[in-house]
Amino acid sequence: MYGRRRVRLIVVLAVAAVALAAAVMGMAARGTSSRGRVTVPCCTAGTPAIGVLVGTSPADHDLHQAGAWAAAAKMVAAVAGQYGAHVVLDRIGSGPGSSAVMYNARIASDNGQNALIRGTELQQAEKGLLQAFAKEQASTTPGPVDVISGVRLMEEHLAAFLHASTTNVVIIGDAAQMAGPVNLADPVQLADPVTALRAVAAQGLLPRNSCVGWRVHMVDGSLTPAGGLSALQDEQLREFWREFFARCGGRLVLWDSTLIAFPASGQVEPASWAAPGHREVIVQLAASVLFEPDQAVLLPGAGPALDELARMFLYTYPNATADIAGYTADVGGGNGLALSRARAHVVAGWLEARGVSASRLSVHGYGDTRQIPGGLEINRRVVVTLHVG
Repeated sequence: MYGRRRVRLIVVLAVAAVALAAAVMGMAARGTSSRGRVTVPCCTAGTPAIGVLVGTSPADHDLHQAGAWAAAAKMVAAVAGQYGAHVVLDRIGSGPGSSAVMYNARIASDNGQNALIRGTELQQAEKGLLQAFAKEQASTTPGPVDVISGVRLMEEHLAAFLHASTTNVVIIGDAAQMAGPVNLADPVQLADPVTALRAVAAQGLLPRNSCVGWRVHMVDGSLTPAGGLSALQDEQLREFWREFFARCGGRLVLWDSTLIAFPASGQVEPASWAAPGHREVIVQLAASVLFEPDQAVLLPGAGPALDELARMFLYTYPNATADIAGYTADVGGGNGLALSRARAHVVAGWLEARGVSASRLSVHGYGDTRQIPGGLEINRRVVVTLHVG
């Protein structure tokens, strides 16, 4: 009797051990969701990896483009399923819960007995990612926008499991970093990406080789509580992040209001004023935005555009000189030389009042002598050409 009971006990223990091993292996194959560092082994050195950072700041919560973001998530899920990628979904934020790993799993079918079962399993895996994304999209974390901390956490989470050397990362939401050491919502700091990056590096937040192989897609980066940045500010913010990822070993491959391609190819080119050897930056200001009709009198709403121009002189290109040229439309009854010259002088006067030395400015009026295609409004303009070389 004792021998039989002993045999039964050994068999039971053996079965339990096999079941436990199967459960552990299943968890490793599927991944899991956890908080903090990802520790689940799941993959090999050839497994594709995708990181997704979702903005959950109050600004993102109030202004996010639900349809566009959901479409981006579907695109990511489809690509992940196609290639059997392991996906980590984090959130951008600085408040409680901002470091939570909201999804950590491989989008793949491991156990299907036939194509139909494997397809169903794959659909369920993709659905799980979309559900996690939708939950994040509806979440709000208090505190200032802190994309840099989100990027650093994603670095840790992706480094916790084996995967291919190239990693596609999607960052969705307001990218105007507001948590220290920089505040890119401040136009003065935004106008000088080089100095801002220097401040980030000085705090140890931009280590070399920490994002090697990353191909970064940034969606809605210029989304702000005010509704969006100007064209120049958008370019300045894009340049900050392009250089940020270049310094840590990755590259920015997409900067857009939608995820127009995934994975995207190539890379975002440097801003014209950041390209080596570039000599001129041209800023065209519409007269209809600045001036009363047929007058050299500023409109009440002209200040923001001119202040932005002044910041370029003071912070982005502190050593640049410039030609300020006024133009008018060809409507007959005179060539408009006097009006175009007067408007150019008004712009120069505004810059001087903000601290730009008059010795850096050369003023011209060309009237209607240099028409460009596009109609009357586009020809009523003031063009500022900064010589930055």
